[in-house]
Amino acid sequence: MILLLIFLILLPIITYRWARTHIPLHKVTALGISFGLIAAPFSMGLYSTFFLHPVGIVTGLPGLILSMFHGAPGYQISIELGLIPSHTVIAGTNSLLVAAVNGVFWAIIYGLLGYAIDKYRHHRHNTNKSVVRDAPR
Repeated sequence: MILLLIFLILLPIITYRWARTHIPLHKVTALGISFGLIAAPFSMGLYSTFFLHPVGIVTGLPGLILSMFHGAPGYQISIELGLIPSHTVIAGTNSLLVAAVNGVFWAIIYGLLGYAIDKYRHHRHNTNKSVVRDAPR
């Protein structure tokens, strides 16, 4: 179980390392998208560590909070799109639909957040260069 969580968190790490060399102006955007894709499953995995060992309380309780936060939008969007019926228990293939919608939703949200950070850093970097160039000697 813990090994699967480690493999899951490797996706954003590998994406960031790749983006740093291939698309440096959008590396945080790529990180945000990849983190958004795994946010809901990773938070559910953290919550499931609560039941493994008494030490799992340390990761299980934050996992519960993150799982409640990251799970709700996908469920609501799935109901609104008509993918799943409302007022039913999610099981089987319906849980895969909700997980896919969660992945797309959080990838967009965290990707936009990363894009804003990239734009801010690029703007700040260019502003600092113009100040240095215009400074009297």
